[in-house]
Amino acid sequence: MSSRSYSPWRLSTTACARIETVTVSAWDGAGYLTEFLDGLARDFRGWEGERSWVNNELVVAATFGSGGHVYLSWTLRAGVFSSGWESTVTTVIEAGEELTTVAANVQEFFRQG
Repeated sequence: MSSRSYSPWRLSTTACARIETVTVSAWDGAGYLTEFLDGLARDFRGWEGERSWVNNELVVAATFGSGGHVYLSWTLRAGVFSSGWESTVTTVIEAGEELTTVAANVQEFFRQG
């Protein structure tokens, strides 16, 4: 397995998965996701507890950790009321400029769609 670094996301390992079909309708609330991420970036000095954004099958949870890092957990789930599958990946992002860049990149992604 090789390790590569991609900015602003840093991957320490490579994982492969085969998924036949995935449809996520979370984009309906994309504006609210960008507002959520912008709010995290504005609070770069930290906060207590967990903040979360939920829309259909996508859940984003954020906690502020030591060393000025934000832990963003991105969860895809089979459905809102389903007890089916879910998958979570956590990214660790520097709370200052790096989080601001992530928020801007997500906003640009939705603008292109």
